[in-house]
Amino acid sequence: METQNVILQATQVTKTFIGENGRPKTVLKKVNLTVHEGEFVTILGQSGSGKSTLLRILAGLLFPDSGTVSLENVPLKGPDESISMVFQSYALYPWLTVYDNIAFGLLAQSLPPQAIAEKIGGLLKLIGLTGYEQARPRELSGGMRQRVGFARALAVEPKVLLLDEPFSSLDIFTAL
Repeated sequence: METQNVILQATQVTKTFIGENGRPKTVLKKVNLTVHEGEFVTILGQSGSGKSTLLRILAGLLFPDSGTVSLENVPLKGPDESISMVFQSYALYPWLTVYDNIAFGLLAQSLPPQAIAEKIGGLLKLIGLTGYEQARPRELSGGMRQRVGFARALAVEPKVLLLDEPFSSLDIFTAL
């Protein structure tokens, strides 16, 4: 059997926050996780158990107090273009149109405008929002906003796609 390459690895990751009462609360304690290329991994736990915190650390958006995260055996020092995340709370730029929200990461890749337009057209068709290119997030339902978040994350063709309860605002048919 072939061994898959390790794409993302967390080693002994610990994260503590200061609670409202001023006391420290450790939400992650010496967490180890290894994700191989092509794997689909699900993290389960109760509300407040640190799932979103772990995902933010794996995305390079939050730093652990101790431990390390590596992307393809290279320590992660912050956000990386190889990792995309779909947030539970949409995280769309309200001043940008649907088209511009999806194009955001593509513009950083210095792609020609025609290539960006073709890619976005395909993604809009995939998520069922063709015709909404010029709409602003406030004009969309929660499920439509979440689909824009998916399209933005997929647009850059990441090696790692992190999903933080991405189906919570989608109807059952779209989620399936």
